[in-house]
Amino acid sequence: MKYHGCILEFTDERNDELMRAFREAINKRTFIDITEISEEVVNMPCSRFWVSEERAMVVVAALIKGKPVLDAMRPTKREMFQEIYNRVLALQKQFPKASMFELVLKAVNSPAPKFYMTPRSAMETIYKIKKGFYEKQNRRYSSANLLSLPTQELEQDQH
Repeated sequence: MKYHGCILEFTDERNDELMRAFREAINKRTFIDITEISEEVVNMPCSRFWVSEERAMVVVAALIKGKPVLDAMRPTKREMFQEIYNRVLALQKQFPKASMFELVLKAVNSPAPKFYMTPRSAMETIYKIKKGFYEKQNRRYSSANLLSLPTQELEQDQH
């Protein structure tokens, strides 16, 4: 599960795709309507589902066991996990000897029909990208900065 301020390993890739979709939506228009653009952006296809394989595995496993994990999710996340689950079930028929994790891995890394974000969330992310928020976060948590910490602080973080 992610925590406040964390940057997932695929964040840069997702941000690149989100900005590509944003520019594509803007370039189609002569008049800029940010509401229309944000709706179009979130409904554009992308190269994968923007969730970690580990999180998807946890949710898919719970769904297989019949747990109502989708009930507590926001509509966009619920829709995304339902799509991943449906793909895993289809892949399971196609590859019956594959492990559940292999099936989830394949499903998550297959092209997604959309971003599974709200238009508002997409625009907030685009704003952060343009303001350099993610670069600052990456610098803050880069290994170069960890090397500059005193050894005692690193040892305390490990315990």
